[in-house]
Amino acid sequence: MSDEQTPKTEEQNLLERLQNDIDETGWDLLEEHHKRDALFLLTSDLELAPVGMAMARDEVEYIRGWLNDGKMSRPTDELIKTWLENEVKFNYLIVQPYVLIQLKSEDLQ
Repeated sequence: MSDEQTPKTEEQNLLERLQNDIDETGWDLLEEHHKRDALFLLTSDLELAPVGMAMARDEVEYIRGWLNDGKMSRPTDELIKTWLENEVKFNYLIVQPYVLIQLKSEDLQ
């Protein structure tokens, strides 16, 4: 038997690894990434791991579409102020050199 992986298996492994890398944090850990323009906020209808996979694979057409649709954006100063006032928590995923964030679902309400 061969240990060679099919592209689909490699894709599944990457997606699984990215899913396992998702963690939770407050704004304090994210602020430095925001200051270097490496932070992207995802809307609740996107999933961190698949977006991270698109970024890791440099799938520009998907990323451009999410940016144009407003599903992926850089946090505004107004949003950050609200997050700080409400001690909002985020799920985040690092895909070097970027950090993807999403409001935790209970903070969306």
